Amino acid sequence: MIQVEEALRLILERVTPLETERTSLRHARGRTLRTAARADVDSPPFDASAMDGYAACRADLGSPLRVIGEAPAGAAFAGTVGPGECVRIFTGAPIPAGADCVVRQEDTAREGVNVRITKIGTLPDFIRRRGENRRAGDVVVPAGTRLGAPELAALAAVGVVEPEVSRAPACGHLVTGDELVPPAHTPTGAQVRDSNSTLIEQLLAAHGTHAAGHAYTKDSLTAAQAALQGFRPYDILLISGGAGAGDYDFARPLLKSLGFELHFEQLNLRPGKPLVFARKGRQFAFALPGNPVSHWVTFQLFVAPLLQKLQTGLDVPRPRLTGRLAAGTKPPSPDARRTFWPCRAVVANGMHELTLLPLASSGDSSGLVGANALLPLPANSLDPAQPVEFIPCP
Repeated sequence: MIQVEEALRLILERVTPLETERTSLRHARGRTLRTAARADVDSPPFDASAMDGYAACRADLGSPLRVIGEAPAGAAFAGTVGPGECVRIFTGAPIPAGADCVVRQEDTAREGVNVRITKIGTLPDFIRRRGENRRAGDVVVPAGTRLGAPELAALAAVGVVEPEVSRAPACGHLVTGDELVPPAHTPTGAQVRDSNSTLIEQLLAAHGTHAAGHAYTKDSLTAAQAALQGFRPYDILLISGGAGAGDYDFARPLLKSLGFELHFEQLNLRPGKPLVFARKGRQFAFALPGNPVSHWVTFQLFVAPLLQKLQTGLDVPRPRLTGRLAAGTKPPSPDARRTFWPCRAVVANGMHELTLLPLASSGDSSGLVGANALLPLPANSLDPAQPVEFIPCP
């Protein structure tokens, strides 16, 4: 058995980033930006009003001002504001020449062609200065950023309508087990419903991948080989189950028959000991332990970092946060294997508070409900009164 850290190193050192492509903003959500986006112009591109009101010279505010024109958003006032004059202005409009402040509408009283300032003092200018948001050439969205709604809006604001992004990884998923039936089926006899397919589908979607194929197969090497014939080309193959050493576990011979080289077959890990990792050129494969909890844990520890490096080229360790165990938490018993326990992290009284999920076993899919973090447990007993480090799992 190898250690968790060594397994992750063996995986990531074999990963090279996927090629890039350009896509529309509409289809870029969840993709990873590979070329930094820079501002093409200053923002704002001119001194602009931050309020609806009147543009004037501050030195003239003690006397009524004559309104000489109007500056709506999208149109500049062509003249110059002289002594005793002002221009009706709206939010976003350019500041007219000769004006050095904007008086808010609510601080004025209109009297025909004149306006009287009703509040005078150390008021702000209410001017958004040219370039105060960003200057032309500034990086707006750095390379390596996963694009969500705010990032896509920022790209739109600087005219990057076809960002260069990583090609979305394609992932095939093969579900093994004579006993499994799809979730919509009613199990009979010794059958059970498959939950791993839904789990994996949602985890992959959250990491920007798309399906290259999904199939169920009986516990047979020839049946599994036949099931894979319908898959499109994939970057990653995930096999649910078949990773153990039993008579019906065929993941290893299947991967070898496909030309994959096996790099490790067991981990010092609880849950998730029988994890198989293999590679063929730029394709990767994992045979994941069939139990749902083991599925979730091994995906978070190994598959998610691989997906990140494929899309960003960055070998960034998973972040770790500090928290405390929730009151009344009873830590699980120590184990000789390295243990990562699913838990629920919430912020309480300004600190992350962790509740260890009450898993009946690694086959308890309902025990994962609420899981959003992994807690590495020490080899000795865990002191509930001491701070703990945990891995957030979005």
